[in-house]
Amino acid sequence: MTGSPSAGTGAAEPPRPRVQLALALPVRDSFTYAVPAGMELSLGHAVLAPFGRQRVTGYVIGPGDPSVPEARLKAVTRLLDPVPAFDAEQLRFLQWIARYYQSGLGEVIATALPAGMKARSRRVALPTEAGIQLLAQPGLVEEERLLVLREVVARPGLTAGGLARRLHEELSADQVKRQLDALVADGLVQLNDREVRGPRARLKLVRRLPDAPLPRRMGPQMRAVLDLLDDESGALPLPRLVERLGSGIRPVVRRLQDRGVVEVVEVEDRRALALRRAREPDVAPPLNPAQQRAVDAITAALSSPRPTPLLLHGVTGSGKTEVYLQAAATALARQRQVLLLVPEISLTPQLTGRVRARFGDAVAVLHSGLTAAGRQQQWQRIRAGEARLAVGARSALFAPFRELGLIIVDEEHDDSYKQDEGVRYHARDCAVVRGQMAGCPVVLGTATPSLESWHNARLGRYRHLRLPTRATARSVPRVELVDQRGRPPDEVLSPELAAAIEETLAAGGKAIVLFNRRGYAPVVECPGCGGHYACPSCGVGLVHHRGRAPRMLCHYCGYSQPFQPACPSCGTDVEILGHGTARVEEVLAEAFPEAGLLRMDADTTRGAGRHQELLDRFRDGAARILVGTQMVAKGHDFPDVHLAAVVGVDHLLMLPDFRSAERVHALVTQLAGRAGRGEVAGRVLVQTRQPDHDVFRHLTDAPHLPPDIDPGPFPLDPGMDAFLVAEHARRRRLAHPPWIALVLLRVEGTDRDATRNAARDLVDALPHAPGVQVKGPIAAPLSRLVGRWRFQVVVRGGSRAALQQWLARAGPTLSRSPRRGIRLRIDVDPRSLL
Repeated sequence: MTGSPSAGTGAAEPPRPRVQLALALPVRDSFTYAVPAGMELSLGHAVLAPFGRQRVTGYVIGPGDPSVPEARLKAVTRLLDPVPAFDAEQLRFLQWIARYYQSGLGEVIATALPAGMKARSRRVALPTEAGIQLLAQPGLVEEERLLVLREVVARPGLTAGGLARRLHEELSADQVKRQLDALVADGLVQLNDREVRGPRARLKLVRRLPDAPLPRRMGPQMRAVLDLLDDESGALPLPRLVERLGSGIRPVVRRLQDRGVVEVVEVEDRRALALRRAREPDVAPPLNPAQQRAVDAITAALSSPRPTPLLLHGVTGSGKTEVYLQAAATALARQRQVLLLVPEISLTPQLTGRVRARFGDAVAVLHSGLTAAGRQQQWQRIRAGEARLAVGARSALFAPFRELGLIIVDEEHDDSYKQDEGVRYHARDCAVVRGQMAGCPVVLGTATPSLESWHNARLGRYRHLRLPTRATARSVPRVELVDQRGRPPDEVLSPELAAAIEETLAAGGKAIVLFNRRGYAPVVECPGCGGHYACPSCGVGLVHHRGRAPRMLCHYCGYSQPFQPACPSCGTDVEILGHGTARVEEVLAEAFPEAGLLRMDADTTRGAGRHQELLDRFRDGAARILVGTQMVAKGHDFPDVHLAAVVGVDHLLMLPDFRSAERVHALVTQLAGRAGRGEVAGRVLVQTRQPDHDVFRHLTDAPHLPPDIDPGPFPLDPGMDAFLVAEHARRRRLAHPPWIALVLLRVEGTDRDATRNAARDLVDALPHAPGVQVKGPIAAPLSRLVGRWRFQVVVRGGSRAALQQWLARAGPTLSRSPRRGIRLRIDVDPRSLL
């Protein structure tokens, strides 16, 4: 606590209490701050603290460093939330992520928390009285300065960047900054720091005061309010009162508050989310023998002090979700909390609906489709213990559970679990670590295991559970190939696929058609001069998108320009080559005009609830053909889908990525699982010009295993494991993960030569270690994106442990800022090397 020296004594000020803060910035250091008088801080508190010329969010991670001189200490500005955001166990987990993924702890904590737990300051421009008066004498100020001053007076509170955006037609950003600095120097404008905070999930609670005397005169509205409060145990959120009694009830509540009958207090908003499409409550169905064995294994793990992670490998439609639900019910009955991770919550409304139908309002839902206030609302329900089960996408991993008893990762193979920006963590791998720290079992469920998880099961690190058959009478349909060799390259719909769709529609069924490239066409080329559209920032070809105003769009940075049917260089009519989902939709609509058609890709699903709206329309029969990218293959259960078709995946097989075969196999297998879930057997057709590729051989031929294969810790199934065995052996021969571990170091900058030189300097500075190879630098396959040249260094280690030891040694080099204009991105366990 800080105090003034006593008069006449000359006594020194006593030292102030100190805390160590991790700041919500991409820095690896933590900092010591003083605690101001009257403020009490403990582990996990979120605060606002000065840092340089701004104020940023910081998180208390322990006591401050006593060696820092008192005179150098800055004081915490204020407490953002009286309830700590994390405890010691959660901090240990966050510290592990920071170490493993080479990120700053504050940045990791900021990633883990909802927006309402963060705040920052921004410097805004406000006019002084002298500046306002000067507008009456415009001749005294040069024109450029007057433009900026007028904007400040008209719109006080804009940042320098905001002013530049407002004046971009008249002045450049540099001109705006120069004139703003001059106005500040002349005392005509002042710059103030203004706090910006994320939305806070709070609501007003109306509470009847006990023993408060009633007013002598009460009208019917006052009586209605008090009667409703009595029916609800004396307290009710103000929005609920308004909902029940009408908006005119607000002044009535104020009068009751003025008379001391009720009080209105602000509390955390912890209301459950309303489902867009509610389901009737359901009860658990009986399990088949394989499902029961899986549930029994998970139940036994719930009682183990150090449970082994479980890989639940079940064919599509085998009833994995029911295994999850019954295992979750057991954990909940033991007063434990449950986390169910899904790859993309917006693509799995059916799963969310089933969980809510089984467990009601005890379920919280966390995903990016919620508003920031909605996410914080759900987060607060978990922290308060009101939500015992959370369903969410990647970031739900950080939910503030106090009594975590079970973690389930559905579709564990999905790349969506890897974060590509900021803290580049993998939610599946982090879930395993969180489960180990909490002493709870982790279930990894999928029909197409990642090679990493299957490898761990083969080594005995994970226990393997198998669901070999569908829960319904129909088996998983086999894949049929349509050989496109020798056919026109612009043929979208083969005669075989057209006939299959026509047969499906005639039988009253539905079809799902997949092509994993959005837009209308990937190439627009001039046959006269060879000119083509290219992104000026990325150097890649622009994709043709049709609509009311056709445009050419870059799928990496968002740059676009109008489409011109004639070449701007020579005037020749351009040719549109290849196809995307929009063109596939057009061809299908022409071939089957009466069927009704829906397209599901990134272009049609913008906006809250659009995914579920499209799926609801398909389920309800508004359309009988659903076409789209990989979104249409994920987790959907439509019993009347008779046909699943792939227009083409050859372009995915040709990517320069060692995981290409694994991804294509998983994509086709997952899509095949959408067909034949009802009374009618399904069909799966795949159009390809590479019918002899190993991936298609495993999908179509009678499965078999090598005769000399080591049986390992669990018996192998030819139908479920043949591709995994072959790909596992291929990766071993080529020394690719999971047999080794990788770290990708990417150096990016706007100057190509400077960026390449910075990458070379980085390689020269990196330490050498036995068993670790540093390869590069080389230009990235996508050598320029968003205006930055990209050079990469690939570090290979014999194991994750060896690579982590190397990273600890390389830490000082990697944490140093590269030369000006250059940035370094570190990706541990990268999912792609593009």
